[in-house]
Amino acid sequence: MGFNTTVVVMNDAIHSIAKDPHFGLKLADAVLKLQLGKGKVDIEAGGHVNAATAIESHHADFFQAVLVGGNCGEHVCGVSIGWRAEDKELELLKGLAYKLGYKLSKAKTKG
Repeated sequence: MGFNTTVVVMNDAIHSIAKDPHFGLKLADAVLKLQLGKGKVDIEAGGHVNAATAIESHHADFFQAVLVGGNCGEHVCGVSIGWRAEDKELELLKGLAYKLGYKLSKAKTKG
């Protein structure tokens, strides 16, 4: 099914991005660098050295959790679940809990 890439766009740079005739090529280059394992890649436009940042790239059959804030993003967890899975959020939560050394269990409901 291909690959997906997470990109954070700095809204303050949107006018520079709109005026940059090479932004598409810069974005494509950043995505290719991610796939080569280069880590996060900043994309410049106008006077903005990080008008956008390519965060991570993954196969479309995987789901990824990415935290976004502070003009950046961070890949925190990924799990291999089918894209039709009913509980995608639960599986990602379990994966993140496991990564942090926790075991997740469902809370007892009051009845």
